Amino acid sequence: MSAISPKIGYLNQGATTGVLVKGGPAGFFGLVCTLVGGAVTVYDGTSTGGTILFTKTLAVGDIITFGEWGLAAKNGLFIVVTGATVNVAFT
Repeated sequence: MSAISPKIGYLNQGATTGVLVKGGPAGFFGLVCTLVGGAVTVYDGTSTGGTILFTKTLAVGDIITFGEWGLAAKNGLFIVVTGATVNVAFT
């Protein structure tokens, strides 16, 4: 067992029809809604055709976390942000 955590990446994303955050297996650890509120949907896949892992309408300042284990995405991590600006944490 290693005492060193895997490197966690982040993405600051404004409103978009979709962005591929990471192709292939990934972990989704959470997000923070900054600047503007709106909706966010996170998919396990490389497009909106993947399985929905998380969806929520957010207000500015909302913080969503999934703990140290996060949510597992087998096929990729794809995010759609509507009317919001969010910071997303992933591996």
